[in-house]
Amino acid sequence: MKQVHLTYILFLVWIVSSCQNDTTIDNIQDIPKVTKEDKSYANVFSILDGHWKGDFLIFEDQNPVPKEQLELQHISLSSIQKRQLKQINSIKVEQVYSSETPYFQKVTITDFYPDSGQKIVSKGVNKIQNGQMWCVVRKPDETVIHAGNTEGDNTIIWERNEKTPQKIEYFKETVSDRFYEIIGWGYYQNDNPSKSPKLWFYAKYEKQ
Repeated sequence: MKQVHLTYILFLVWIVSSCQNDTTIDNIQDIPKVTKEDKSYANVFSILDGHWKGDFLIFEDQNPVPKEQLELQHISLSSIQKRQLKQINSIKVEQVYSSETPYFQKVTITDFYPDSGQKIVSKGVNKIQNGQMWCVVRKPDETVIHAGNTEGDNTIIWERNEKTPQKIEYFKETVSDRFYEIIGWGYYQNDNPSKSPKLWFYAKYEKQ
């Protein structure tokens, strides 16, 4: 009888433990249980650890072309310079990354808009969950989720593709000892995804 009772208690403990580890992708508080599929991603975010500051520039493509004319998966600063895009905004950004485990990294992002004086602080995480890289940022008005993959040792690519409302984004982030460079593009509501992206982004942050 005692053996049955002990078995039942252990079963309940296992259920509670399993439920605690069953975190949703948008959860930025709880560290997910590490699976076998996650192991190959150990320390993939460590290159970002630290304090970074710089300007995030937003450009508009005022002369869209058919999307097939561009290599949207192979972009660089020259992609923006070649298109002669119009800069429409500049945000002063401060990002602080801190890895809590080899698979879970917290970030605080402070965006300052010089034109309006508005400051927005967001919290987020980079994490490995279910054998996949995720970036989840909790902004005051929305939670943004990107799926990721790597390109070499120092570049992370983040993407999202949401239908309603339309939000299609692609960001390539390359990190060195001193600098953190971002190049990307996006389609949003009412944009034509068969044309070149309306909005493009470039940033170069310096490590503090």
